[in-house]
Amino acid sequence: MSTYQYSGRGALNNILPDNRYQIVRNNVGEMRKAWNASLENGEKTRLETFKASPPVLPQGNPSTPGFEERMGRFMGEVAEREAIAKSFIKAQVEAIHGDSLQKAGVFSTLGFNFYDLRGPAYLIYPVNVHFRNTVPRIPKVNDGYGTMAHWKATTNPGVLYAGVPEGQRAPVATPNEVDYYAAYKEQGSEGSVTYTAEFAGEGYTDNLADEHLRDLHRVFLAEEGMILNGNSGLAGSTFTGFKLGTCPTPVNTGTVAGGTNGVVATHTVGAAGNLGTPGNADLPYTTALTTSNFVSVACVLLTAMGNPNNNQYGYGLLPTIASGLTPQYVSTGADGSNITVNGGMSAVSAISTPLQATTNNLTIRVSIPAASLPIKGVYGYAWFVDVESSSTGSLANAKLAGITTCPFAFISGTATGTQTANMVGLANDNSFNSLDFDGYLTYGANTPGAYYADLYGGSLTSQKNGRVTEIETLLQYVWQNYQTTVDEIWGDAYAVAVLDQAIRWSGTSSAAFQFWYQRDSQNNILGGYVVSAYQSRYAFNSETGSAAIPIRIHPMVPAGTLYFHKKVNPYPQSRIPYVSGMLVQRDYYSIEWPQTSRKWPFGTYVHEVLAHTVPWLIGIITGIGSFVQN
Repeated sequence: MSTYQYSGRGALNNILPDNRYQIVRNNVGEMRKAWNASLENGEKTRLETFKASPPVLPQGNPSTPGFEERMGRFMGEVAEREAIAKSFIKAQVEAIHGDSLQKAGVFSTLGFNFYDLRGPAYLIYPVNVHFRNTVPRIPKVNDGYGTMAHWKATTNPGVLYAGVPEGQRAPVATPNEVDYYAAYKEQGSEGSVTYTAEFAGEGYTDNLADEHLRDLHRVFLAEEGMILNGNSGLAGSTFTGFKLGTCPTPVNTGTVAGGTNGVVATHTVGAAGNLGTPGNADLPYTTALTTSNFVSVACVLLTAMGNPNNNQYGYGLLPTIASGLTPQYVSTGADGSNITVNGGMSAVSAISTPLQATTNNLTIRVSIPAASLPIKGVYGYAWFVDVESSSTGSLANAKLAGITTCPFAFISGTATGTQTANMVGLANDNSFNSLDFDGYLTYGANTPGAYYADLYGGSLTSQKNGRVTEIETLLQYVWQNYQTTVDEIWGDAYAVAVLDQAIRWSGTSSAAFQFWYQRDSQNNILGGYVVSAYQSRYAFNSETGSAAIPIRIHPMVPAGTLYFHKKVNPYPQSRIPYVSGMLVQRDYYSIEWPQTSRKWPFGTYVHEVLAHTVPWLIGIITGIGSFVQN
């Protein structure tokens, strides 16, 4: 039996580099420690005995009597030692790796496996476009289209007192005549797929078809956002767009909607602020105010497209404290042309008069002047705060501190943002885009006679009987003025949740709702009660004298807003073919562009405009804050 003596690095010096040798040596040391710790006393004694008394090969002539017997005992002892040695080695490895000891061979971990790719590629994103899917699409009714659709209407037949004396004629009535216009607008999206991507996906997913489908989805989403919130900026007797102009200068004195301005008790504000809740106006801050600080403020008004709830619609860049506002930017078309996109925001206001914080009143409340409210079409207020040690203030030093959904803010310290109020572009009105058509909320905000209410961050008011004052006021207004009612209530998730709370609140009296269940049926009771509709008494053609108006959520309705939609023709004799509809100059089409490289370029487009024949039947309640129990 030969013996190998290891001295120093020996043969490993020619096999392992310096760093690997040290790693192996350390691993072996750790292995040995773990193995020794795993041995029992009896095993250690037996091992020491083996080391002290190795088996001795029998000496003598094979023909010597008893030699074969001694040789048999020797071989048996060697086999026993080998078996014990193997068990020691196994125990040593298991002490390090647990049950992961594997025999040599090919296992799945080696990597020679089938790649189980499930196709086709999944398109995992929401395409919630209810209005695009349900609003009727109206093709041309004449020989051609032109650039805009026109229609005429009578909104007042000229009713006069009808009593007449015998033998005489009644007075001659004069109906009114109103002209309406709706200019077609074009929307589109571009995509491309390289030749390589086309054939590389064969057998898994059709990359060319998938990108065409995604292109159509992109148009659908943009279209839905514009159907609700688009603003052409065209205003007048026949157009309903708007331009915000310059935001009114904020004030820090006087009593206005939502509270009293000036120095107030210190507000506790978290590190990130509490601006996620509509109606909450506590601006986050870096350094708290002291009595040596003077505060002045500027404000920018934001439209629904300029302050979207998510990145699936809007003018492209969501305003945040960190990223700031984008008044205007240039988008490059696939043909290299430039498209100027406004950010959906007014020009910045002038800086307010500085106000000094006082002892025990280290928060300052500022707001848009009451005389300027409500400002219809505004769904966000971006506040720039300047904190100085003297009674001076400037746009250059005012930094973006927060964006609220109500026209006031509480300032407890220096702004966390870095964008200043004098940045390029904020001096201009960028509240509209001429490439928009006007959406439902724009119709509702700027059509004379349409119901519009701003709660300025206040609560809906429960009547403690299942009715809500603000909803009842709107329904009564629509009935008294137009002898009809609305058909649907849409809101963002927050506003709908607040409406649910207000409907179910019954105050300190007995509950407005009772839930009955029988014995042994407790396991079938469901939590999370949902108010799915609002019962209206203003239902003229209903046999029961009432109608249930569905309450639904939509991801593109502005935060803290309820939108009241009319979809059923309220006047059967009117001859209107639709309450509102998409007048289509050219419906969805795709163009495969000429190939100038090894890829398939294409675009998906639609030419259309939203037309509303009775826009004064739209209702809007916005600025809804958290529910306050009354």
